[in-house]
Amino acid sequence: SSGINAEYGQKVQIKKQANFSGDLRYAMYYDYEYYVFNESLTQQLNNKSTLHDIIYIPNIPLLTVVSQIAHNSLIPEALKSQLEELVEKFEEMRGVDYLTLNGSVHDVLWGLDDPIMKVLYSLKLAPSPQLTLQMNGSTDPDAMTMPTVVHTGHFDISKVDEYHLFHGRNSSGCWGSDAANTINGTEGSMFEPLLVYNKSKTITIYNEQLFRSVDLVFTNESTYQGIPCFEYRIPDWALQNVTNNPINEAYYAWTYSGMLNLTQCASNVPLYITKSMFLDADARIAENITLAVTANKTLHDTYLCVEPYTGVVVDGHKRVQINVQMEHSPATGILNETQPAFIPLITVDEHGSITPDLADKLKSALLVPIQAMHVGFYLLCAFGALLVLSSVILQVKIVSNKYRQQEEDKEVLVPAEQTENKSGYISDNSQVPSKIA
Repeated sequence: SSGINAEYGQKVQIKKQANFSGDLRYAMYYDYEYYVFNESLTQQLNNKSTLHDIIYIPNIPLLTVVSQIAHNSLIPEALKSQLEELVEKFEEMRGVDYLTLNGSVHDVLWGLDDPIMKVLYSLKLAPSPQLTLQMNGSTDPDAMTMPTVVHTGHFDISKVDEYHLFHGRNSSGCWGSDAANTINGTEGSMFEPLLVYNKSKTITIYNEQLFRSVDLVFTNESTYQGIPCFEYRIPDWALQNVTNNPINEAYYAWTYSGMLNLTQCASNVPLYITKSMFLDADARIAENITLAVTANKTLHDTYLCVEPYTGVVVDGHKRVQINVQMEHSPATGILNETQPAFIPLITVDEHGSITPDLADKLKSALLVPIQAMHVGFYLLCAFGALLVLSSVILQVKIVSNKYRQQEEDKEVLVPAEQTENKSGYISDNSQVPSKIA
């Protein structure tokens, strides 16, 4: 079988030499990341497997050469002829087995010796003489020499933790437009605060493995360890083909939806990123392969659970699947007899969440006061409503009494033309109405 489940390790990220700009607008640091193999968990969850188990994977170097011959118009004809000869010699040397490679899990992940890779490296068509699916160390050589700079939010809180420079640059440089190449968003652990008042706002992360920024949209409210949070997921339009979303032409999404073409970003290796188990991808992508697991949104989708007052991520999964394209090639031996397919190589599930201790501190420091504020707000609203109601009742009562008094006055007033004074004489007072006691 081919494919590696790489979710049973620990990713360690170190940020060194952190300091701030003079006006406190930016924070600058150098970061380095590496992976630690969790052998006990792997053996527990994956039938006692180890890093020394032998696995079979598609012959990625060969498929890369075939892809270069077929699609790279920048390769000189003389070099293209060399590559064609290389494929023929390799086919003769390996026979029917030349479509696969085998090696230990350790070597396939961190560095597998391969004769085609050595030739490609000598021709400056590969960055390394070894096949490496996952560098154990920062994948970017600039990580420890060029600083990463992020906004502190000091002048604009909506920009807090957003990248200003990532490893010294603000562009990924491998996509088809300036907008697509621009590095936007955060690393995915924090966003602007007070999202609670703007659910429709899109949040953005920059993913180094995808070489691009990705938008996420609000999908639903949830809770994690008793903390209310907003869930954000990658929208369908972010990975649609150019027919459904013309903007994605810059990401070379010419044919299939639900897939990201990394060929230009991965040294011309025909690699494609999808969600795990081809979740939400065009059904044609998996036509010629058989998956042992059915795609499930709960188990295979990427999401972030964000506390909406602070913008802090309290739980999240980044789940992706790396696939290699095997093309039908009439000019290349056995590939003339194969069906085109996207073969899964690795599924990755990077999970991060707030610890129980921090969750308790967040709830006591933030949520309890907010709840008290809400209770106080509703009590004030109720008290205000009571005052308004009392005022209305009082006004109604005053008007009612005034109206009743006016009616009584009308009943007791008569046109008196004459009145009797105390002396007993009758006097003429026809111009002044007199009140009868």
